[in-house]
Amino acid sequence: MAPKLRYVSMERDDLAWEENDKETDVWERSLHKAELYRAIANLIKKYRPGEAVELHKPIRGGYNIFYRLEYKDGSFPEEKVRYEVAAMRCIAAETTIPVPKIYYFGTAAENPTGLGPFMIMEYIEHEMTMSEALKDPTLAPEDSHVLDPNISEQKLEFLYRQMANILLQLSTVTFPRIGSLVEDKDGHFSVSGRPLIQNMNSLLEFTGVTPTLLPAGPYSNTDEWYSALADMHLAQLTFQHNDAVDDEDDARDKYVARQLFRRLASEGRLTSEFEPKEDDNNPPKFPLYSSDLRPSNVLIDKDFRVVGVIDWEFAYAAPAQFSFDPPWWLLLKAPECWPDGYTPWMEAYEPRLKTFLHILEDEEKKMQASSEISSGLTRLSLSNDRSVTLSQGMRKSWENKTWMINYAARNSWEFDFLFWRFLDPKYFGPNEEGDHHARLGLLTEKELEAMEPFIEMKVAESKERILVQWDHDRATAQLAKVMV
Repeated sequence: MAPKLRYVSMERDDLAWEENDKETDVWERSLHKAELYRAIANLIKKYRPGEAVELHKPIRGGYNIFYRLEYKDGSFPEEKVRYEVAAMRCIAAETTIPVPKIYYFGTAAENPTGLGPFMIMEYIEHEMTMSEALKDPTLAPEDSHVLDPNISEQKLEFLYRQMANILLQLSTVTFPRIGSLVEDKDGHFSVSGRPLIQNMNSLLEFTGVTPTLLPAGPYSNTDEWYSALADMHLAQLTFQHNDAVDDEDDARDKYVARQLFRRLASEGRLTSEFEPKEDDNNPPKFPLYSSDLRPSNVLIDKDFRVVGVIDWEFAYAAPAQFSFDPPWWLLLKAPECWPDGYTPWMEAYEPRLKTFLHILEDEEKKMQASSEISSGLTRLSLSNDRSVTLSQGMRKSWENKTWMINYAARNSWEFDFLFWRFLDPKYFGPNEEGDHHARLGLLTEKELEAMEPFIEMKVAESKERILVQWDHDRATAQLAKVMV
């Protein structure tokens, strides 16, 4: 009998989303003031001298506001956080990946406009994004991009090749810990910051969780980071007040899934065979990685050549197996957004992956033969004196569905479907109903004791629509009840 597969991705808190939109609208209206425009222009000119001719209308990105001050020689500012500055400068120093030149980075205290920390960088002239070059031309302007099904192999391979080279170069920049980069006053880079990821930002926006409960520093090994990711999933379920559960059964499914995933993480069972192991002779290497590296953030010229890569705010030194994940963006549309879900997405994805891996292998051979970059950098060292290329790791990740583990680990709102549909049978065997009933016997006595009060709380919350902001002490006490 086939599993019932009732699961869909957990919904975001609609009320939190609506309130966030309202606050954003108020904030955006406050940006269109003459005195603010003058302050922005003066701030930029303070650090980037030259003859400015026009301050363009600000553009709102996913997490920043971009102000473009046009000079006669063409430059503009963007506001980014400290980690992004360090990541971009490191990438510029260690690779040939084209990133905008940074003229100055300042703290919130230095910003007279009151808009927070800022970064002033060059404007890269470009024709379009790579996503626009790859997308189906029949789509309406407001439609999300999807790969052109009739794209020529020549055009596809030309664009894929450049992305393969970017990924390959990024994987060669490695660090001894997991975390975000920080640049010191002498221009040296180190992993001194916590690994800032997009999921953490979503937790702050849509669950009301206090920032003090999120990861606070770097991690020395992959198992520790997986445990932190698993704990964030449980925090998301705990603190998201609205639209978190449908009913008691759904609440139990989500509670059990998160406790079992935490168990897998703590036992080191989520770490793949290709993850470097720590020993005296072979210290771990954690490559730079960004889940937001995709064609929409890659700028190209009229000849489809890459001239710039932007939006590095979620780049950090991550587990090697994250770099080994086949890039989800080969079809431009994420699997959770694909019509009819993951299985049709995988069927459409696999032929494109074969093309990409063939190109990646070719790029690896070119890099190994290059005098500019040592051939040893194209292989990540593993335990037992083994090493693996990026293409080998990606192929194995696809075959073993390791990428699903990492995708579920990084995405709290996509976790539930992936766990019950793919991860639960992989780790715990057949599950006729495809839900929590067959797995209750795997929970510890303490986890079972904590479950029913938790379920009662979540069901009660689902009957009222309010927004809750948690303070540290109350949130810590609440989370301690389920992290047993």
